[in-house]
Amino acid sequence: MLKGLAHRQSMSEATGPVLRFEPGEFADAFSQRAVDVEHTLVDHPLLRLEAIAELADSLPPERIERHRADQPMVLPGGAPDVGGRPSETVLGIEDNGCWMVLWYVEQSAQYKALLDTCLEGVVPYAEREGGIQRQEAFIFLSAPDAVTPVHFDPEHNFLLQIKGTKDMNVCPFPDARTGQAELDRYYDGGHRNLEAVPSEGTTFRLHPGHGVYVPSFVPHWVQNGKAASVSLSITFRTRSSERAERVNALNARLRRSGLKPKPPGTSERIDRTKETAYVALFGWRSRLGRLRRALKARRESRAGS
Repeated sequence: MLKGLAHRQSMSEATGPVLRFEPGEFADAFSQRAVDVEHTLVDHPLLRLEAIAELADSLPPERIERHRADQPMVLPGGAPDVGGRPSETVLGIEDNGCWMVLWYVEQSAQYKALLDTCLEGVVPYAEREGGIQRQEAFIFLSAPDAVTPVHFDPEHNFLLQIKGTKDMNVCPFPDARTGQAELDRYYDGGHRNLEAVPSEGTTFRLHPGHGVYVPSFVPHWVQNGKAASVSLSITFRTRSSERAERVNALNARLRRSGLKPKPPGTSERIDRTKETAYVALFGWRSRLGRLRRALKARRESRAGS
């Protein structure tokens, strides 16, 4: 099923200065299903190729991923990286046949401010799940006809089209049992790429100024159009989705000990107990990682001032 993104007069600018959507429709869809949105970032100076190229050269290698764009729709193990100067990949995206992502660009102060502005209108909808947690942003660049194989992400995601066109194909798991089996595989050490497309799903055709919201762990794959594409991915967890991640992570450790733990959502009391145990045992690692990233971002900010 193909879903177009024609302008709708009912969209309210009161939902925020950047993201625009029909409030009732978005409220019904939040955390349940994908829904189309509009945005005002097409001409933003931080999202022009020259600015992205400058940002790419300033990032450490681990925050840049690049590979050939001509990937199959199903690629369970992921694709090998390509090399070269990052800015050259950005500026040559029309002709170099590459796919590229800049991870965690919110660690730059300017992009952090942009991320915060984007999510202002989403805060009220996330409150019913405990509020927004761990806001992050990524920039995707894709050569013409690039394919991103079918996969899922742990975050809630707004994929916002800046340049070019692409089809975002959202294909949910057919039932909760199938979905949990795939999450167990992932938390047991598997790749987030899937071995098959789980359902026919819905195609969201994205043009500049359009985007799509996809809830956490909903499978999707992307087919780029006939021109190079630039997209901004705005992601976040909610308090509820973060708890589910921690329960899944602890369950994986329990399975390695020969146990058969209940999946998240079976019992709120059990989920809270497992989350408490997970944070007590392993939470220091994520706190240390966030501290390191914050200190690095502060050093980079001072160096650039």
